[in-house]
Amino acid sequence: MSNWLNNISFSFILISLVLLNSCGGCSQSGIKNRQKVRDDSADQQRSVGRSDDNVRVPIQKNSNSILSDNTLLPLNELYDKYKSSVFLVYTSDGLDGYQGTGFFISENGIAISNYHVFKGTSKGLEVIETYNGQKLKIDKVLSKSDEHDYIIFKVGLSGYTINNPIPITFEEPHIGEDVFAIGNPRGLESTLSKGIVSGFRENKKLIQTTTEITHGSSGGPLLSMKGEVVGITSAGLGEANLNFAINIKHLPLSEYDLNN
Repeated sequence: MSNWLNNISFSFILISLVLLNSCGGCSQSGIKNRQKVRDDSADQQRSVGRSDDNVRVPIQKNSNSILSDNTLLPLNELYDKYKSSVFLVYTSDGLDGYQGTGFFISENGIAISNYHVFKGTSKGLEVIETYNGQKLKIDKVLSKSDEHDYIIFKVGLSGYTINNPIPITFEEPHIGEDVFAIGNPRGLESTLSKGIVSGFRENKKLIQTTTEITHGSSGGPLLSMKGEVVGITSAGLGEANLNFAINIKHLPLSEYDLNN
């Protein structure tokens, strides 16, 4: 019996020594290190959804929704809400005609499109055709850039009412985030396409997206699932689903009153 007890005591001491030698991570510093890893991981999770200026924004719970007054809207309702603010653009150089897309961002007729839709054409020959077929003219060009491929202009409304101008985002979209576009590819009015943000190019001046952009869609809005414009649809390469939009944050929109 004594030998048996001695053997047990020796085994217990041996196991205890092994455990003590292998428990470097069980010290207070080891526990703190693991806690720091957990805290860092939590911080990374909390940072999801923050914009570049570190303003906290809500994390989306539904990729097919909009957060306005805490009401979530599915994609079909977002489309129905904003399709009337997207219009056809017809331009001409006096000989040939061209077609693109544009969209209203204010009730008083301020609108956006790609500069290349108007480049080389004659002012006064353009036609802005609204969703319900009304034809309007441009009153004034507010800003334009050939280099960055955007144009901001004011449309003479002639009694036309813009019920739902498309709001501009205050946030930078994230890679992997769902987005959608409303455009007029090849003259097929109010076409809806959907994809994700797949990258940024040229110091974030361009948003790369899987949202399909084809001829005639140039100048239309690329929207987040909150129903806010994040970019101007500009080009599609027709291969590997490579499409690009001008990042709306690079336009000088703060210079204009979009509320009147």
